[in-house]
Amino acid sequence: MLDLLLARYTNIRRGTLTDRWVRAEHVKSGMGYAGGQRIVDFIAADKHPGGSSGSGLALHGHEVKVSRSDWLTELRDPAKADTIKRFMHHWWLVVPDTSIVRPGELPEGWGLLVIGANGRLRAKVSAPRLDPVPAPLHFTISLMSSAARTAHREPMRRDAPRVPFQRRMRCGFCGTISPCALHQQRAGAARLEAAS
Repeated sequence: MLDLLLARYTNIRRGTLTDRWVRAEHVKSGMGYAGGQRIVDFIAADKHPGGSSGSGLALHGHEVKVSRSDWLTELRDPAKADTIKRFMHHWWLVVPDTSIVRPGELPEGWGLLVIGANGRLRAKVSAPRLDPVPAPLHFTISLMSSAARTAHREPMRRDAPRVPFQRRMRCGFCGTISPCALHQQRAGAARLEAAS
């Protein structure tokens, strides 16, 4: 499910090497190893400012639930999600199948992402724009730390997109001519295998 979220929140602007999104997996509500920490499965930060007011800038929080029992456990403890949801502009439940969430169970202010027929996540219920409270410094640093870890792990799980830039195909993460040895290892290995 996290790989599907990585794919959903990757959008390299045409003619640039600029990704619209910053991705972070397993973001803790604070720093350190103190008890009582809450963890959100995935946060995507939208860097696209939208209009002149910058109203498009947003944090999208995601809770992933892969079974009905997992979802029912979440419903029994609504404070768990609220610990981090209060800092988000949009809040999503992400499930592999709509049967996990029965009609009327989706809490107010939540959106619903489901795997569609094409194997990609699609919005079954749009997440409304929320009015978040300012995030404290300990959460901001935790989010930054998770984004850095996610960026480091990402090439181990998928190749960076290939993008046309300056008349060459390039790595969508660093701009190196594609296939990039660091961010497009699978494409590079396939190219070497085809050449031999």
